[in-house]
Amino acid sequence: MLEPRDTFESREFYVKAEANIRRNNYGDALKLLEQALKISPENPVYLSTMGLCESMLGDPEKGEKMCRAALQIAGHERDPMLYVNLGRVVLEMGQRGKAREYFTRAYRMDNTNSPAALELSRMGVRKRPVIPFLGRNNPLNKYIGKLRHQLMEKRAGGLKK
Repeated sequence: MLEPRDTFESREFYVKAEANIRRNNYGDALKLLEQALKISPENPVYLSTMGLCESMLGDPEKGEKMCRAALQIAGHERDPMLYVNLGRVVLEMGQRGKAREYFTRAYRMDNTNSPAALELSRMGVRKRPVIPFLGRNNPLNKYIGKLRHQLMEKRAGGLKK
């Protein structure tokens, strides 16, 4: 059983790790999170944040596994940050659709969750498919959508000059 000072110590490591993450210093954050997990090995937020660091350091597959393991550890008492971290990892892997799902899930769990709201606003609003009755991933919709985007950029560029 963990003593209160152990919980305090692990939290202290975690807070320092978060500060390093905000400065994009993922290597140092990872070391601090390892220390926090030694004290509190069943803390899903620490594991999830460690997964984010692994992803940002170039191993997104390992990061995703860690984030998913954190969700399993959390069970039904899931913290929205678990989904935010998983969303950031899959976004790093280029899976924008899945990332949006995870950010939205975190935001729905707690609509005061500013990291989820921030990530959703960074992603921006998706335009409707050009041909609505075809799926968003349909090659025709993708191609015409890219053309529409290029035309809109040219039109906006011409207006700025």
